[in-house]
Amino acid sequence: MAFAPDLNKFESRTRTADKYLKIVTGVPSVVVIMDEHPVLIGKHWITDGTGRKIGLRCPGQDVCPICQRNAQIGYNKEDPHYIALQRRYRLNVLDLTPVIKCPECGAMYAATGDTSRLICDNDDCGAQLGSITSEPAKTVKIFERGRRLMEQFNALEGMPHPFTGKAEKLQTYPIMLVATGSGRDMVIAAIPQAMSDENLDSYEKYNLQDDLVLTSDEIKYLLDGGAYNDVLSARRADTQTQSESVIEDADETLANNPLASEDIPF
Repeated sequence: MAFAPDLNKFESRTRTADKYLKIVTGVPSVVVIMDEHPVLIGKHWITDGTGRKIGLRCPGQDVCPICQRNAQIGYNKEDPHYIALQRRYRLNVLDLTPVIKCPECGAMYAATGDTSRLICDNDDCGAQLGSITSEPAKTVKIFERGRRLMEQFNALEGMPHPFTGKAEKLQTYPIMLVATGSGRDMVIAAIPQAMSDENLDSYEKYNLQDDLVLTSDEIKYLLDGGAYNDVLSARRADTQTQSESVIEDADETLANNPLASEDIPF
């Protein structure tokens, strides 16, 4: 079975703390694929009322207001209300890109260009990093891309590896990802590297399905010109209210039943 079987502006010294792997033109990334197959999701890109461009994971075509509106206009791509549903593929990767690690706070910076005067700006750390030798990041990241790159991975899986002369599993060697262009015009080339002896089982992977999925009402709010930050603020407020409610219920239980706070022997 193929690796992906169901295929029908950044600074050069970007901090690498985010859990998603960022691909930057001019800064090659080196990764080892950790999953047997990617997870396929649907995604819509919209602009909220503040002008912020947001990628929304589709909650399902049967409940998604965007998909329902697309159906109402006959999937007419010329209609200004049409918003495409993009197929995106997610996988866990071990990031081996060379980085400079701050010895004081652990922040990591891509080791590109002249780093002789690099200073850590993580929470005003201020550590001098110019003398630090780069090393592989060795952090697990979520990598999300479209069909074209998955087709390259499928091709790599079926051709002889340049260092061994035979087909190798994608999870057994690093791949250098080299980007050209930017935005929708970005093209990524996947280049096999020498075989790796990294023990991938020693790293904890992400749950690729565990991310923010907005409700139908939240998506409608954004389509009507609402701000994405307002949605996030409302969710945080709801979470805070629920937490306070749980604490109040627990306090009431203890007040009415003192034994509830004691260890009961068996």
